[in-house]
Amino acid sequence: MKNNFKFILMIYFAYSCYNNPAIKSNYNFSNVKSIEINAIEDHPNLRGSGSMISNIISYSFLKFGFDVSQSKDENQFISLGNGNRILVLSCIITDFTDSELLIVPYKYENRGYTETVLNQSTNSKKNKKNTDVLTTTSTKTHGGSITEGNKIEYSRAKVGIIFTMKDKLSGDLVWSNSYWYSGLELHKTVESCIKQGINQLERLFD
Repeated sequence: MKNNFKFILMIYFAYSCYNNPAIKSNYNFSNVKSIEINAIEDHPNLRGSGSMISNIISYSFLKFGFDVSQSKDENQFISLGNGNRILVLSCIITDFTDSELLIVPYKYENRGYTETVLNQSTNSKKNKKNTDVLTTTSTKTHGGSITEGNKIEYSRAKVGIIFTMKDKLSGDLVWSNSYWYSGLELHKTVESCIKQGINQLERLFD
């Protein structure tokens, strides 16, 4: 039962949140040639977090079937088609928690039970063929109890990001959204958080 409780906690602590993106309705995404990914600044909580996010963004685009390249100044580009517009994707890290300790008390519950006793007795009378049957019942309730068990400790990672995408020539903001994800392991948490955003982005170019 304790293993089942741990499994439920793993599902509970791996959760995410995101909204529908803000999109410039009259922008022609079919005319986009490529996406340039801006350098991402580290979050104060962890040095190197910006580089980690940037690499996972490129990995996610590659996994969705896009061509990914890198310039001499280490800027990354996502090739899309034969259009003439370039979009610039920026990312701000709003939360980057490597390890947050959570202590969950584990309790054993005894719900108790109810006991019912049925008693029957017969009463035979002279000069009577029939026999009277007397039935009585008694009910006793046994109360339950809750016993404190060992405490279960979990380490949880949290990541939050904001994506914005602008047209490089006009400077118009054409797409934006925010995401956050919580999980038990940092790298998987970052990957899952970014995957949500890239999944929405790639739908613009279907």
